[in-house]
Amino acid sequence: MAKIMWLASYPKSGNTWMRILLTNYQRNGARPADINKLDGGPIASARFWFDEWVGVEASALDDATIDRLRPGVYRCMAREERDTLYMKVHDAWIRTDRGEPLFPSEVTAGVVYILRNPLDMAASCAHHWGVSVAQAVENLCDPAYASSRSIGGMADQLRQFMGSWSTHVQGWLDESGLPVHLVRYEDLRRDPEKFFAEVVAFCGLPLDPERVRRAVEFSSFGELQRQEKDKGFRERSVKAPGNFFRRGEVGGWRDELTEEQAKRLIDTHGECMRRFGYLDEKGRPV
Repeated sequence: MAKIMWLASYPKSGNTWMRILLTNYQRNGARPADINKLDGGPIASARFWFDEWVGVEASALDDATIDRLRPGVYRCMAREERDTLYMKVHDAWIRTDRGEPLFPSEVTAGVVYILRNPLDMAASCAHHWGVSVAQAVENLCDPAYASSRSIGGMADQLRQFMGSWSTHVQGWLDESGLPVHLVRYEDLRRDPEKFFAEVVAFCGLPLDPERVRRAVEFSSFGELQRQEKDKGFRERSVKAPGNFFRRGEVGGWRDELTEEQAKRLIDTHGECMRRFGYLDEKGRPV
């Protein structure tokens, strides 16, 4: 029986980059890993695995029933694996309507939680979701926000309840009771070798500085953009008007958000943003 290392984040926080870094590190190959063939396991909301293990198509079930069954699916997946599964998850940490955690502690090795400034996330989320920046800001502020299934429930992913940005952060970090390693996207961009090495150590992988250096080099933003340009990226949302690997900048919100949009995010998430260094003690963006 294996355990699961959850790679958790709100959308557009650097989760895919983390998976690419881990794939390059674990493979330790002579060339960059193919971004369309990543290691580790499926996204936690993948419908294929749910249908496979439950034996009933998710489209025949309501969301509450699906959530009740999901913890059992993760137990089955862990039971059948020999090596640690590294599973991407955008869902909030919640309990089902029967009080059971959606992500069972007994099959959890740990959580790598990737955090990003919501000011920078807004335009990226808008692009990814295919909505206006104004709508993305409202989604990030909505404690009831969830991705919806397509008409007829036939999407390739289950509904993902995310909540607002700050409730998502607090759920995984403060309420889950799981061992969590927090990594800020901004720190990973500033010094990727240092902060990725900390992730490698938390995951219990043998720490080799040269492998870390090579994994970072093979996972550079330029390399990811090159691969997507050459062969596309299968995880790009069909709603997105452009590439998945768009800008990836720190501070890009200053030329993408209006003053009112930035204020809306700060008014809603100010306490959580101050906690993680995105606002100074006077509430101003840093």
